[in-house]
Formats: sequence, structure tokens, C-alpha cells
Amino acid sequence: MCTGIKINYEDGCVIGRTMDYEVPLNYNVIYLPRNYNFCNDLMGNPLNTKYKALGICFDNQDILKDGVNEHGLIGITNIFTGFNLYSNQTKSEKFNISSLDYFTYALTNYKSVEELIEDLPNIHISTKDNRGENVISPDFHFMFADSTKRCIVIEPKRGELIYFENPYDVMTNSPGFKSHVRRLNQFLDLDNLEDFNSAKNLPGGYDPISRFIKAFYLTKMNIKPNSYKEALSYSYNIMAAMTMPNGFVRNKKYNHNTYTRYICSYDSKHKLLTVKSNTNPTVYQLGFEDIEEKDKRQAFFLDTDFVVEKLNR
Repeated sequence: MCTGIKINYEDGCVIGRTMDYEVPLNYNVIYLPRNYNFCNDLMGNPLNTKYKALGICFDNQDILKDGVNEHGLIGITNIFTGFNLYSNQTKSEKFNISSLDYFTYALTNYKSVEELIEDLPNIHISTKDNRGENVISPDFHFMFADSTKRCIVIEPKRGELIYFENPYDVMTNSPGFKSHVRRLNQFLDLDNLEDFNSAKNLPGGYDPISRFIKAFYLTKMNIKPNSYKEALSYSYNIMAAMTMPNGFVRNKKYNHNTYTRYICSYDSKHKLLTVKSNTNPTVYQLGFEDIEEKDKRQAFFLDTDFVVEKLNR
């Protein structure tokens, strides 16, 4: 149950997201250098990074959930529940990879959204490797943007990956992107947002459809930022309205609470990662220029304790 938004400023954009998760979770920031072997494809071939990347992973594994690369390509992953979304066998004529590893591959091997789209027909996601053995391949969809401000959503459909141009600058979860757009047009007059009574009629639910409409409205009606710092600030303000407190949603399937574990926002021009935990209001920042050993894979951990600073006179 995650929400992602994009906010443009004059010469770049930021993508912000909430990470809402239903089971206990450890997460941290990682830096992946060039020529780093982060996994194997489904044919058993090693996959190496072409470009440097910064992002957030679970349990310090080389599986990015969101991130930015050295060329300003930004992306996020979200759960996208469906049936038979992926093939159950590899295709020798294509590049075979699990959905778990696709995002890391895309972020570390493409410079731009255009490059990513061009290669999309060559990508084949499967739930089994070339030996017929099961692999972890979760139901994911993806949102990407770059320094040109172009934004797309990539979804699995009938065993293939398809993309949609995303001028709405929002992604939540299932149903599919077209369904979200259809519901959005039914709910709002997109050419006349000023007359909408947001204080009274904006959806308050946390289902994916309500969050898509709410995030779209808040993003489009937000004042235009004058700089990347303002864009980052606005993204955190909007994401704060989308967060889920611990205990608000009880997940009966896992006997845990579904709630927001972290909020992050990435900047395309300055290639920055920023992130805050649900328990600490401090926003942490990391850029590629902050990395001292640039040829070494590195992990960074947030302080999740509640941190305050004394107010000086």
C-alpha cells in the first residue's frame, strides 16, 4: 500500500514515495558502484551495474525498492496484485530476469526513461529460471522519471511489461493504471480543479483508488516550487498526508499492522537521495559526491530514534 508522486521544478523533478509495509521490516540505504555484480539473470549469467546508483533496500540486500542513478534516472517499485502477471518459463531470445531484480537492473543500466522504454520489448520476467526452478518474482509495477521530467508507469500484462505515459505524476497499487485514470476522470473535472471542494469531497480512504485521486489532487494543486529544495519540501508535505500510522490498518493475513515505514524523495538534477523514518522526523540526505570509496558497495543506516534539536536564541 505505497504511494508515489512526482513534482516538477524549473530544471528537474523529484519523486517521493511512502513505503507502507505489513510485516516487520529492516531497511537501509545502499550505494552500488559501477561494474558491481548485484545478481544473476534467470539463465545463470552474472548481472553487473553499468551506472552508479543510490537507493533503499530491505535487510541490506542488493535489491533496490526505490533509487536514483548517476544520470538522474529515478524510480520506485510498488506492489501490484494480479493473476498470472508473469510467464512461468524463460525465453531464450530475450533477456530473462525476475521482477525482484528488474528494478535494480533498470536503474543501474539505463540513463533515461527513453532508453528504458526502447529496451522494454527485450525484457522477459519469469517466475521460474531456465532449469524450471521457482524464483522469487513478486507482483510489482514501477514508476520512473528522469531529468527531462518524463514520467512513465510500467505494468506486467499477460506475461509482458507494458508502459504508460504518466502526466498524472502518481502511482499507487492495483488496479491497473488505465483504471486509475478512468476513476480519476469520473471523480474530478481535470480541466477545472479550482472549483473542486477539496476540504469536503476529497477521498479520505487509504485504498489505492482513493490514494491515487488524493495524491493527484494534492500534487497538481500544490504551488509550483522555485527550486529543488522547495520541490523536496513539498513532496514531504504531500507524502505526510498519505502516510499510515502504526495501528491504523490491521493486516489480518499476517497478524501485523500495515503502516508507513519510511518516506523518501529523490532529485533528478542533483542526483540526491533523501529519506526519513516513521519514528524520526529528521530527513537524511546522500548524494554521489558524498561517497568516498566510489568503487565499493556501501551501506548506510538511519537513526530511527526520535531526534530533536534544541532551539537557539
